[in-house]
Amino acid sequence: MAVISGIIKGWEAASRFFSFPGFKRRTIFRSHSLKDPGLAGKVRENLQKSRPVVLLYFDLVKFHEVEQVSGFQAASKILAMFKKSLEREIPEIFPGIEILAVENLWGDDFVVLMAMEGRPEYGELQKIAVTSRIGIGERIKQEYLKITGREPDIHVGYAVLSFKAENVESQLYTALREAQGMARGSISLETAMLLSEFREILDQARFEIVYQPIVSLRSGGILGWEALTRGPRESYFRSPDIIFSFAEKAGLLYPLERVCRRLALENLGDLGPDQKLFLNIHPRTISDPHFVRGETMRLIGEMGLKPSSIVFEITERHCIKDFPNFNKTLEHYRSQGYMVAVDDVGSGFSSLQSIAEIRPDFIKIDMSLVRDINLNSIKRVLLETFINFAEKIGCAIIAEGIETGEELTTLANIGAHYGQGYFLGRPVFPKAYLDETVEVKVLRLASSGRNRAWKHAFPVGEIAENAVSVRKDCLVREVKKILEENDLLDGVVVVEEGKPVGLVMRYRLDRYLGMQYGVPLYFDRPITSLMDTSPLVVEEDTPIEIVSQVAMNRNRLKLYDYIIVTRNQLLKGVVSVQTLLDTMTRIRLEIARGANPLTGLPGNIAIEQELSRRARENEDCAVIYLDLDHFKSYNDRYGFESGDRVILFTAALLSSVVKKFGARNDFIGHIGGDDFIIITVPEKAEILCARIARYFDRLIRRFYDPEDRAAGGIRGCDRSGGETFFPLISISMAIVECTGHDCLYDQKKFSEKAAQLKRYAKSLPGSVYVKDRRSSSGARHLTY
Repeated sequence: MAVISGIIKGWEAASRFFSFPGFKRRTIFRSHSLKDPGLAGKVRENLQKSRPVVLLYFDLVKFHEVEQVSGFQAASKILAMFKKSLEREIPEIFPGIEILAVENLWGDDFVVLMAMEGRPEYGELQKIAVTSRIGIGERIKQEYLKITGREPDIHVGYAVLSFKAENVESQLYTALREAQGMARGSISLETAMLLSEFREILDQARFEIVYQPIVSLRSGGILGWEALTRGPRESYFRSPDIIFSFAEKAGLLYPLERVCRRLALENLGDLGPDQKLFLNIHPRTISDPHFVRGETMRLIGEMGLKPSSIVFEITERHCIKDFPNFNKTLEHYRSQGYMVAVDDVGSGFSSLQSIAEIRPDFIKIDMSLVRDINLNSIKRVLLETFINFAEKIGCAIIAEGIETGEELTTLANIGAHYGQGYFLGRPVFPKAYLDETVEVKVLRLASSGRNRAWKHAFPVGEIAENAVSVRKDCLVREVKKILEENDLLDGVVVVEEGKPVGLVMRYRLDRYLGMQYGVPLYFDRPITSLMDTSPLVVEEDTPIEIVSQVAMNRNRLKLYDYIIVTRNQLLKGVVSVQTLLDTMTRIRLEIARGANPLTGLPGNIAIEQELSRRARENEDCAVIYLDLDHFKSYNDRYGFESGDRVILFTAALLSSVVKKFGARNDFIGHIGGDDFIIITVPEKAEILCARIARYFDRLIRRFYDPEDRAAGGIRGCDRSGGETFFPLISISMAIVECTGHDCLYDQKKFSEKAAQLKRYAKSLPGSVYVKDRRSSSGARHLTY
């Protein structure tokens, strides 16, 4: 019988030994399940007493040849003899060790579990393995020779269970994989010597998780954070490459990824609105039974997160051999709301088949394609092709390894959606520290050039219209009736538990029903028989520029179908192509007419329109006027190009702070020169000013030479021509609150009040904000 050959896969052996649910058992050969159902309890009891449990794995080499030459009965006799020898010999060889189990796994594979006093050293384990190999070999040698005509060749591997007394079944499986690898030679002597250190690090979860930002190259906002693993400092296992390659070689990849996932979630801190956590997943571990059983779902629930906040990042450096099973598991997670990214595309390991099969939400371009892309035209064309390809299949590109401003500018100009790299932000721990370091560092990128990467992005959700939806079990006749009663309605969305699963456009329905026998064939069938199962679906925060590109690249037969807009994957509304194009045209006209040519922020015309709109709608608001102090002396000292960089930096800073701390409909305008305006709700005004002042004072120093930074300013000429000392640029802010439309209608009175407050703010040193004395105690001078 071929199954006695002993060629046993780790998963198959583990499923027979530990009875993991979800794995099929072979029945060609007799079943060898554990005779002692209380074994897991015994192991747990010893671990609780700090008694390590040693697992010895024995393999009779080339035993399949015995079966083929001597027959099944002889093979069975040898296996029975071998098991009996283990049961008798092991207690005699190691009299001070408690034997917990001696079991035949499958065919010629045997396992012995022993409890010890004190953690064994590497040399002691080696002695145990060698002694048992020699002792058992001598015990069966004569009978084995008599039956087969040759001496037995036994391979032995070992592993130690010294974790906490939790997940014992999982630890047993891990130990079996480790011992198997050692016995079969996949774990070298050098690896075996390091196993003790690695298992101790894994046992104590002594890994450091750092988080690197992934930034939108169209809005400047942060899409999310990639969790990256580091080992203990001064350890051989410091590097993530060494950690994961060693774990894979030692058969410890599953427990390692579980520990890293848990640490990544526990140390994360608060994610920003709609931000995501990227978790690296090896293709083979995604089918880990503990992973499937919802461990990640439980952890994210404890952290107050949703599945839609998690992106599984699957590396393309490892081949996916079984796409059907892999996709089945992947769809399980997608159905729960998780997202998927494919990593390392372009590294030489990727395949278009992987992308086609996985259908990712994000494609991460390897740094090898990003490096020096500003100097390499072939790389630029290749990445442009990837971007077009991604948009046509409805996903987004993330460019990894950005290290220079030139690379960033090039990527933004060719339309890359997101970026990641040391230039944008180095990995930092813990994530809670990022609010005032890496995230602020990202803001200064606007000073590196006048590219479109940091222009305001208009979200498609703002033009979404209410949608008419029906359930999956709705009949075709009912949908037809809905459309007949609403002449202006072009289609309906089919939903399941609030999630869009299909789209029925009027023209498509009429085409089917207009066919010969169309009415009797379809009229009383569910609408799922006619709906488009792959409509264009976008989240509400997707910029309309991206939506427009994807929509116009659809199949020409679907070119004018509704675009379905979702909020957290639930139906929010629909957008017609006509509405989309009209909005794009209007935005471009408004920008051309009123945008500031340097920063791209709305100019004076747009500012006046926004104030008038709020007056018409009787909104209470707060208007913040912002002005840079000592900016002229900086221009005189460093030149106008450097001055432009400061203006761009200020615009980016205001945009980021308002996006993170402001209200949904806040407005930012550029009056001209170094004058800006923010219109917000009254309760947000002081919060915004305090943050702006803090970040501005911290970051403006980077625009000065080291000697000027050390001096705290520069020497220059004042208006009368005399030499004087000018402090570093600071920002003065004046808050004017408006109730309803009172002050907005009296523009002259409003401007005078603002001018008075600005003069007072500029008379104070440093970055400050002042507020109308009728509603506040006056100025608040911020110090850091």
